[in-house]
Amino acid sequence: MKIERVSRKDEKNVSVYFDNDEKLILSEDVFYQSGLRKGDEVSNDRFSLFVEQNIIYYIKQRALSFLSRRFHSERELLIKLKNKSYDEKLIKTVLTDLTDKGFIDDRVFTKHFVEEKLNKKRWGKNKIKAALFSKGVSGSIIDETFLNFKDHSTELDLALVSAEKKIIQLKKRNINPKKYRQKITAFLISRGFDFDTCHEVCEKIIKSESN
Repeated sequence: MKIERVSRKDEKNVSVYFDNDEKLILSEDVFYQSGLRKGDEVSNDRFSLFVEQNIIYYIKQRALSFLSRRFHSERELLIKLKNKSYDEKLIKTVLTDLTDKGFIDDRVFTKHFVEEKLNKKRWGKNKIKAALFSKGVSGSIIDETFLNFKDHSTELDLALVSAEKKIIQLKKRNINPKKYRQKITAFLISRGFDFDTCHEVCEKIIKSESN
């Protein structure tokens, strides 16, 4: 089939019309990269290729839009893009390209995720690990990241800060002091701290309150 004419569809897209009444709508970038001109002969295979390249272009734009807002794991992006009804094979093609170019890096994502949850949310290690697993990050990357945070604020320090804030809340609610241990333990476990840490924190907090 032969291209009869080319016209701009809108600010971002170009319409390509063929002599067999077919029409191809391409993003401006894909169109200029294609080198298509009026009078060119285009086989059915090339036509299908341009359609696929156009879809890939928009998948990439969507992925970059997600990444511009915050770091994402590769698995997160895969799920979000699948929810937009894009073909999984084409999504993986885009994700591979973005990974090769450094736009996606699960190690960088995990480092920033751990920093945020430790510093801002004061989550315990178990909760952070569970969240990272749910985002598709491998266990080896998670373990490697936590090794690099071994000199950061310890879990005990984080748990103590969280427990002290919880004590203030309990006092304001006039909770019976005898229930402090149960309430603090349940709260810290929900924040991802292990039982031994919860026990040690409770001992320190209860002893401090008794004094």
